Amino acid sequence: QMIDWSETAPEREIPIPGSLLAGGDYNQDNLEQDVKNYIVERHSLFYTDEGTREIYRDYVRTLVNRVNVFNGRTYRDDPAILAWNLINEPRCETWLIKDCERKLQDWIESESAFVKSLDPNHLVTVGEEGFWSADSPNEYANPTWWAKAMGQNFRLNHMPDSIDFATIHIWPDTWSRPEASFQKSWILEHMEEAEEILGKPLLLEEFGKAVRSAEDTEKRNDVFSAAHELVEDSVRENRALKGSLFWNWETDLIRSPGAYEVNAGDPTFQLIEEHTKRMEELRKQKCAFKCEASKPQVFQLGP
Repeated sequence: QMIDWSETAPEREIPIPGSLLAGGDYNQDNLEQDVKNYIVERHSLFYTDEGTREIYRDYVRTLVNRVNVFNGRTYRDDPAILAWNLINEPRCETWLIKDCERKLQDWIESESAFVKSLDPNHLVTVGEEGFWSADSPNEYANPTWWAKAMGQNFRLNHMPDSIDFATIHIWPDTWSRPEASFQKSWILEHMEEAEEILGKPLLLEEFGKAVRSAEDTEKRNDVFSAAHELVEDSVRENRALKGSLFWNWETDLIRSPGAYEVNAGDPTFQLIEEHTKRMEELRKQKCAFKCEASKPQVFQLGP
């Protein structure tokens, strides 16, 4: 959409397919090859077109300077915010656009520095799944055959000084990787690289399990329990993985029911509450009096 709004990008020649306008996960599977190629080529302009970049930056300026109506603080000064994602699950597809990996890397470096120039008070990360590129030594650990062609390179993407921590996502249903062994190895491989190469913390930023039957609830509980255990072990052992964010918590205030919905009365939610309590105990053990004394500002970031 930002490309379509841009005054420096070429006019759109092929309408956006209805399957992409319907919402949900981006999916090219049912597109004709010429339409797919056009969409991929046009999408790559997001990372290089100057008009598109200015629209993105205007969006960033608006967001970081927005005033929280409840406490009167601008978002850039609000300790309720942990960090900024530059983008959710970026795509620049190298199977067609050969220099896409470089385009995405340049964009990450320039836009993370831009966000930091507007808001030095908060952490910044990319917001990607954590795929490795085709020339990466960890390519073998990718969840699917197509992951290496999405333009991401976990190691390089998180190397810039303006990126404060690394992220990964886990989607056992979307990736058709339901086995517990894969989830564990996916996390551990990234932990090792975050520690040995990046020297930065790691956040399991998105994970979830679709529930479409009673049997799926137990499977979801297994996914969550396994993730929680790895996070707690990592924190206990002073390793890179520092926390996790599940998808998604539904409330009566804002409700969009779906297969990934977790409600307060669900068995899975009880696991989350128990995990939260254990994490709080670990926090207390790790920092004792020093952290207790500053507890009202526990989420205060930066200077």
